[in-house]
Amino acid sequence: MIEQFSQIGRNPLSAVLEGFYSTSLMMTWFSPLIGIALSFDSVIKERKSASLNVLLTHPVFRDTVILGKMLGAVLLLLVVMLVSSVVSLGTIILLLGAKVSAMELSRIAMWFVLTFLYSLVFLGIGLVCSTFVREATDSLVYNIVIWLTLSIMFTWIITFLSYSLEPVISAGSLDITGSLSALSPMHHYAELSTGKTGLGWGAGGGGYGRENMDGILDIRFTLAQWLKEFWTNLVILFIAPLLLMITAYLKFLREDISA
Repeated sequence: MIEQFSQIGRNPLSAVLEGFYSTSLMMTWFSPLIGIALSFDSVIKERKSASLNVLLTHPVFRDTVILGKMLGAVLLLLVVMLVSSVVSLGTIILLLGAKVSAMELSRIAMWFVLTFLYSLVFLGIGLVCSTFVREATDSLVYNIVIWLTLSIMFTWIITFLSYSLEPVISAGSLDITGSLSALSPMHHYAELSTGKTGLGWGAGGGGYGRENMDGILDIRFTLAQWLKEFWTNLVILFIAPLLLMITAYLKFLREDISA
């Protein structure tokens, strides 16, 4: 599968960057699961064990509790993603016997930040579900469905909707497919990391007029050119987890923890 995906890239990437280019596919599918695992029951298990009631009898504010949970989950996610990236880099270097330049390291560092932000979106989704849902099993199911919908199956869903809404698209000038694609964090991560519009199941290699730039790992272009091309995707990937965590924070402050 990795070999097949590597053939999509047409740019003369270095051996190390080509390895991370292919790794983007696996990270697109599986890195959200790390965020989900760290957050789907973070509030539910405390509510079920009634430890929140005991904790709040001490001079501790509610916002301190939820902010501590968020910070702990984010830091743990950061450590897990960092270790995974270092292991991937070491494995690629050992297998290929390639040397890594400072320029390549800077691109890999940016790729890591993008992957972390992408995973952080699903950590935020898990926190929101954990504050709104009462049962851990329900929260896990909702998170898995969201992950499958927004990452794995999103390309098929968009394709189906495109054919279903074809009369509407033909009648007007609105790019419905592009608008729907913007709802998925996978779409933004795919464009930022590989220049492709999607890395889900059945995704092709085409883009919206961006075939000449294969994301952050394309060293033919400068970081300034990459930022100019994909700055909207980067802004969305920054804002999405922030909004989700604010939602979870406000819901936790308003809920009845004794229920």
